[in-house]
Amino acid sequence: MKYKQLNQKEKDDLVLSSHIKGCTLDGKPALIGGRLNKFATVGHIDGLLAVEWSWETAQRIMNNDQKFSTK
Repeated sequence: MKYKQLNQKEKDDLVLSSHIKGCTLDGKPALIGGRLNKFATVGHIDGLLAVEWSWETAQRIMNNDQKFSTK
């Protein structure tokens, strides 16, 4: 299935949503950043791990369960 490419406002909203709703990366609290970058960066709040995902994938995960995983 092909997802439509997110516009800048949708990327901004996704970053904000991660701060309001919260999300996790491998079970630890995380945030989405890089709103002006080609890919979304999801990183642990404590800064130990950061991983890039396509914006469309990040949106799908945030719309689902907010749980990012590297496994």
